[in-house]
Amino acid sequence: MMNTVSKILFWIFTIALGFVNPLISVAMVILYYLPGIIQSAITPCEEISQNHSLHDEQNQNMNKFSNYTKEEMR
Repeated sequence: MMNTVSKILFWIFTIALGFVNPLISVAMVILYYLPGIIQSAITPCEEISQNHSLHDEQNQNMNKFSNYTKEEMR
């Protein structure tokens, strides 16, 4: 409930400032959404890093299996 009220007040204040100085209004909107933008930009990088380490682990396991198979075939 309070989050909704604060959002409504923020947008009313932003629109009112937009009539005085549109640049302030644009800056407020950018600052409002900036943490979410940064978080969404960082999250895919973390997922790629986790997937890459998982892929490396799978390759190591395959190499161990491959060496074991080579020994068994001798």
